[in-house]
Amino acid sequence: MAEQQNEKKKEYSFGGIKEFNLEEIEKEVLNDSVYLDVFAGSDLAFKENIQPLLNPLEALKKLDGVLYNYKPETGLETELRPGFIAQNVEKVVPLAVAVDESGLKYVNYSALAPMLVESVKELAKVVEAQANEIAELKKKLNQ
Repeated sequence: MAEQQNEKKKEYSFGGIKEFNLEEIEKEVLNDSVYLDVFAGSDLAFKENIQPLLNPLEALKKLDGVLYNYKPETGLETELRPGFIAQNVEKVVPLAVAVDESGLKYVNYSALAPMLVESVKELAKVVEAQANEIAELKKKLNQ
C-alpha cells in the first residue's frame, strides 16, 4: 500500500521541488480553501512531441467567462467569483478539463495560459500591422 502511494507521489514530482499526493490535495481542496503556488515541470528535458498551438485566439473567442456562486450544498465558499463552466471549456479545449470518478468536471486554468500568451502575440501583430497602415495613410494625406 505504501509503495503504491509512493508511486502516485512520484507521478506528480518534478525536479525534487516537492512531492505531494494529489488525492490528499484534491480532498483538501474539496473540504476547505487552499492557497498555493503551483510549479509544473516545464523543462525541455521533461518533454517530447512539442507542437505549436493552432488558432489559440479563435479557440479563446469561443469561451465565455462568467460570474458565479458555488451552491451552498457543495460546502465550498459561496462568494461571487469569475471563471468558466467546465462543460463549455471542454467543447473548445478538452485538454483543459478533467473528470473525476463521479463525473464532475474541473477546469485546469493553467492549461489556458499558453493559449492566452499566443493570442496576445497574435493580437500584437494585428495592432502593429494596423499602426503601420495608419502611418502610411497619414503620409499620403500629408503629401
